[in-house]
Amino acid sequence: MAGLHIDLLRHALIIVLCGSYLVGSTFFTLMFIPPFALFGWVFLPIVVCSIIVGAYSIAWIVYLYKGQTDRSFNLPYNPKRIFKINYATFSFLWTSIIMFVPLFAEYGYYKFFVLGKRIRRIIKEDIYYGSNSNSNRLDVYIPDTSKYPQIFDAAFHPVIVFIHGGSWGSGDKIWYSLLALRLRQMGYVVVVPNVTLYPKAKVDVMLSDIKRTLVWTKRFISKFGGDPNKIYIMGHSSGAHLASLVTVRDSIIKSQTMEGRVSSNLSDIDPELELPKIAGLILMAGIYDIGRHYLWETKRGVEEISPMGRVMGDSPESFEMNSPTLLLQSAMKDREVDINKLKKLIPQKILLIHGDMDETVPLETTLRFNLVLSELNIDDLRLRIMNGMEHSDPVVGMMYSPFRNRFTPHLISELGNFMLQDDHEIEEY
Repeated sequence: MAGLHIDLLRHALIIVLCGSYLVGSTFFTLMFIPPFALFGWVFLPIVVCSIIVGAYSIAWIVYLYKGQTDRSFNLPYNPKRIFKINYATFSFLWTSIIMFVPLFAEYGYYKFFVLGKRIRRIIKEDIYYGSNSNSNRLDVYIPDTSKYPQIFDAAFHPVIVFIHGGSWGSGDKIWYSLLALRLRQMGYVVVVPNVTLYPKAKVDVMLSDIKRTLVWTKRFISKFGGDPNKIYIMGHSSGAHLASLVTVRDSIIKSQTMEGRVSSNLSDIDPELELPKIAGLILMAGIYDIGRHYLWETKRGVEEISPMGRVMGDSPESFEMNSPTLLLQSAMKDREVDINKLKKLIPQKILLIHGDMDETVPLETTLRFNLVLSELNIDDLRLRIMNGMEHSDPVVGMMYSPFRNRFTPHLISELGNFMLQDDHEIEEY
């Protein structure tokens, strides 16, 4: 269907949605107001019809905005799927309103009224890092060196490059400023880049942006007080997927001994650039098996509006080639991969965090990834399952805020312990 027709349909559905809400709420109110309450049962069918029309309108609007790119025109009709789309939509909106809106307000207050002019010394914004898209920039957050002389070298701090989530199709570095400020407060130099998102790009372009961010970090982070030999990558959700995928792919490619099945399918992205050695990974609520997660999205009824399938290539083969768990399993069985070299190239410090109440990305994907990683004899592999934690909690819990999230102390403690090299010097933050 032509773009103009889709736009017209969107606007028509928005009008229908508003009309159904107005009619439904009006007659629902009349059911409880005398003398109409005596005939309330007459209005009930109108209210029910308005709810149904509204539910279909919401689901179709979401499909028209999210489900048409790289897809033939389609709209859902099954009532069960309509319910699932509405449930997912309202869950997302509720999370955004309850968790992120207050944090945005708090960031504005902290930036303009607390930091004030000091912000120019603390945050270096909108630095071009070499992305193929000139609009992609990164921010660097610089810690107060004087606060941590007993823990870190006064000149060089460990570096955390944070890759945000957002289902590969949404998000911006500014959204995660409070998280970066928290990490800065803990004594780390923090790099937060923007990467090209869907529908402007698919997975290879995203990986290219992350690789270029890491190359930039290796070359220039010492100017900001960061240690170029202690670069960690932190990612949440789709960001955790990209962070793990860029390191797993690089390790496997460099471990190949000859042309073979793996090398014929797994090609280096930006081969002219050398991915720097990564000191460790901090992966929160990540997706590590695309095929299994696609089945989970199908169960939730969101596989058509989620960009994941399209970002990853829309085929079982491309799903496998973009799944860190499956790539490692395949590499460990491949005779043309030097397994000892692979074990040395994989980051030797990995922290996996996942909540047992996560309905967006099931805990099972992290458990399976952890199992595969354990076969590589990684020096410091940690799995932390947080009781009662939902999908967005790892990010919200790490954000700098006076409103204590119940997971904040545990997350800060786990990260602080993980980042310290000597286990005998572990302290509580």
